[in-house]
Amino acid sequence: MDKITELSEVVENFLKRESSAGIILMAATALALIIANSPLDVYYDQLISLPVIVAAGDFRIDKPLLLWINDGLMAVFFFHVGLELKRELCEGELS
Repeated sequence: MDKITELSEVVENFLKRESSAGIILMAATALALIIANSPLDVYYDQLISLPVIVAAGDFRIDKPLLLWINDGLMAVFFFHVGLELKRELCEGELS
């Protein structure tokens, strides 16, 4: 096997594990903490203050990336958590 095939199999096996999402989340958190508390914090601040614009006709939403993360991605996250809780209560361990 070539190295790309081996790497794709390793990544595929990792992503199939239940703990992979938590491991990725912890690694991303550690990386963000390291970058925010290093000399790279200037770039981090520039990234989160980067304006992101969604426009269609006269409709326009113009917010920095930080607000998109806080408003949009957090809403999606808690929606997902709510769906997981409902599933557990209806047919999972908590039923």
